[in-house]
Amino acid sequence: MGGEILTIKLTGIAGFSKGKEFTIEEGGEAVIGRSRDCSFRIGELDEPEPDPNKPFKGTGGKDDHLHTVSRHHVKLTFQNAKSIFIQDQSKHGTFLNGNRIEGRDQIIGLRKGPMELRLGTNETFRMELLREPARLKPKITVKRREA
Repeated sequence: MGGEILTIKLTGIAGFSKGKEFTIEEGGEAVIGRSRDCSFRIGELDEPEPDPNKPFKGTGGKDDHLHTVSRHHVKLTFQNAKSIFIQDQSKHGTFLNGNRIEGRDQIIGLRKGPMELRLGTNETFRMELLREPARLKPKITVKRREA
């Protein structure tokens, strides 16, 4: 009855999320993006998203990179250790270990070690699968005394 508890941990390594962490428990899912209704919200920018069909003329500031993160950029679904899915919902690109994700794809190899997840041009996370022993719940026995 021991088993283990599985969690996906994302740690920001570049961009607005640098140093921040969040987790997804087995059986859960998360949407990452700029919108207030995302599971993990990036930045505080409330300006309209740039048109991906027009060249973006940035100001050279750190907000330029945030413009390449969509409101609902990527969805991660963690069914179990063998069934982890990533779905790009952006027009600006989602990259896993440098490879662009097109549509919905299964993440292979996270059990072997950490991977790098990049949203847009700069927002980067270290993604890893954590395994912890399941804690046993103490068994409580109640005996009633007969009156």
